[in-house]
Amino acid sequence: MGPMGPMGPMGSTGATGATGPAGSPGSPGPAGSMGPQGVPGAQGAGGGVTGEAAAQFAGFTQTTYTGVAGGREAMNARCDAAFADSHLCHASEYLLANAATVPPTNGAWIDASAGIEGFNANVTVSNSLGSVEMGRYTGFHELTNCANWTLGSYSSGATVGITVTPAQMTSTQCTQSRALACCSTPTSAGFRGFTSATISGARPGGRAEMHQTCGAQFAGSHMCHAAEYYRAAPTITPPVAGAWIDASAYLRTSGGVDVTNNAAVETLGRYAGFHELTNCGGWTLASYSSGAAYGLKVTSAGVASNVCTAALAVACCD
Repeated sequence: MGPMGPMGPMGSTGATGATGPAGSPGSPGPAGSMGPQGVPGAQGAGGGVTGEAAAQFAGFTQTTYTGVAGGREAMNARCDAAFADSHLCHASEYLLANAATVPPTNGAWIDASAGIEGFNANVTVSNSLGSVEMGRYTGFHELTNCANWTLGSYSSGATVGITVTPAQMTSTQCTQSRALACCSTPTSAGFRGFTSATISGARPGGRAEMHQTCGAQFAGSHMCHAAEYYRAAPTITPPVAGAWIDASAYLRTSGGVDVTNNAAVETLGRYAGFHELTNCGGWTLASYSSGAAYGLKVTSAGVASNVCTAALAVACCD
């Protein structure tokens, strides 16, 4: 055999063959060091703590206002404009929040707080107790909350509201300009709005029909009861004529149910008793043997009575 000749040029690359089966996994490497602890997320209204037990302070407004705002809803709206999703604090809520921001020297407007004396069935107003058993006081009072933040004077003289100062809660004439104390406490109550449709308080379908009227405009909503409405801290001023709303009630320690529309305490629920002068007889009556039937409505000045034959909007919550 003669000697091997020189190697010829490399031929072109052939087609890629099929992928072979995966090999068995190798042994795991050593564990890495633990990373830093993350920041816990805020508790939401869906399942976390809400209400006074989760009290949060947002701040004091830089702008000052008189206590004559046109209603609590307007005060809430001013806070919301300064600190998103905030509202005017009530005293107990503010105290529970343990705010570390020093109040203005001349004070900031704040709502009064109220609790329920279960045995005596009284609503007790106090501005010196930070307790989850206290809620917002919503009664129309010329010497406590500027008549629900609507009046500068009345027949006996100047109206007065509560302000928080570095030292204490104190009284201030409502015509004075002060900052607002604003809280952003999460709540399970939600206000949706007032219906554009107006209806009488005497319905063939009763309370269920009132709920239907809300649901037709605000999906999933129902007619508010008073404590629910105020715990939702609405920022929309009620219609001038008012809007139908259910009463709220609580159980007395000594037994029985008592009705109140002057406090927004978390333990209050909807009053569903048949009453011709409170809820148009379960929202079914225009009149009864003693005369006209009455139901409750919410106005910028608070909760008031109205004859059931009137056509009003409905206050809707979710």
